[in-house]
Amino acid sequence: MSVLPQLERDLLEAAERRLGASDDGSLGASARGASARDDTERPRARVRAGGLLRRLRVPAIALACLLAVTTITLAASGVILTGAPVRPEEVLNPDVGVGVPAPGASRLLPLRVADPEGGLPWGMRIVRTTRGEICMQIGRVQNGQLGELGIDGAFHDDGRFHPMPADALPADEFHGHIFDQWLSNANTSCGLSGEASVDRAVGVERSAATGLDAAKSPLRDLRDVYSGLLGPDAVAVGYRAGKLSRSVAVVPGVGAYLIVRRAAAGQQMGSGGASIGTEGDLAPSPPLTTITYRLGGRLCQRGPSLPPGGVSHLLDPCPWPRYPHNRTPTRDLHQALRVRLQVHENAITGVEVRFTAPFAVTSAHQQYTVAIPSTTCKATGSRGYGMVLESLAQDVQRGAPLMARLGYPFENACGRRSVTVEVFYQRAGEPRVLVGSTVVHAPAGLRLAPPHWGTRFGSRLGRLRDRVP
Repeated sequence: MSVLPQLERDLLEAAERRLGASDDGSLGASARGASARDDTERPRARVRAGGLLRRLRVPAIALACLLAVTTITLAASGVILTGAPVRPEEVLNPDVGVGVPAPGASRLLPLRVADPEGGLPWGMRIVRTTRGEICMQIGRVQNGQLGELGIDGAFHDDGRFHPMPADALPADEFHGHIFDQWLSNANTSCGLSGEASVDRAVGVERSAATGLDAAKSPLRDLRDVYSGLLGPDAVAVGYRAGKLSRSVAVVPGVGAYLIVRRAAAGQQMGSGGASIGTEGDLAPSPPLTTITYRLGGRLCQRGPSLPPGGVSHLLDPCPWPRYPHNRTPTRDLHQALRVRLQVHENAITGVEVRFTAPFAVTSAHQQYTVAIPSTTCKATGSRGYGMVLESLAQDVQRGAPLMARLGYPFENACGRRSVTVEVFYQRAGEPRVLVGSTVVHAPAGLRLAPPHWGTRFGSRLGRLRDRVP
């Protein structure tokens, strides 16, 4: 984590500029004097100029050495020069996606976690947004600022500390979390306020920077970062560190915790995931072994979710979790949907769905979802909504015209040439309302284009999360 290479370059460039200015002035004066004399005086002028140049280089080198010693002292004390702020991934809209940071609603938590190699500690900031999202930003901390380091290919290896602004939130590529996803990148995770989360990121760059290929980084330069927001009922988390069991207190009020380790071999670097659930009910997932809550005035623990018939061995187990309501739609508005197939080179590549909003959306706790249910190709199993869907994560007025595009509508149709398109409205924690549905048929002569997995899901795969009630 040394800044000496960059500082050395800066010092040498500064010294060369200083010497260049002195040399030009001295040699220019000598040259003007020499032009008035006989040509035999010019060699002596060059000798005098060279001596002057050498005399100027001595104090410049001494100054460079002095600054280098000062830099070593600063690096040893954990102080790093500050560079340009981290640039947000996209321009945020207060009414779309995660929204923008709400004024005065972001704060750096007192968490300070040592890096395995030392240097600046890791920390966490909570950002509350205009659409009711709550985001965890994780990075290195210096002088009360959260940021990233210019090492290991980040920021051209400038060795500087780059502050992370509160609006450096994940790009909203998937149009929201659809209530069972967790929008995130390598150092930021966003979800609905009021939900509890246990988040894990495998193979994070020790610089805390995003956009780098973790698979190309040496294992020693990567970190496994575990974090979460467990809510005001949480007291502590227990986890395994090798053969040892450890416990750390969470930040009161929000239940935040942060664990940073060297990346372990045999993992898929750059991967991650999260468990999301109700505050006070969420169970731990590896490396967490227990979550201690204070429920009803007494301390209790939750262990990992047990299989059917499993027995908990906790001394003070918490009461049975309060599972959310059944999400089976209770109403069908039977609203008409307008659909239009998208065709490219005689192949159906998408479908455009238009409808009128029967309800207003004022935050991320409400949203419309357009889905094509998966077809059950065998007698067993149930159909799902998880593959071909689009969430309209934006604020809308009641009666507003809405439109969504779904790619590759026949990818889960088991070869059939007709699919059902459904539009739902849902408020978080409540059953879905079926706005309307229609059957879409593939005209004869058109091919059913297969999905382009690399482009359709490659950048979005890291955003899909498993919801645990």
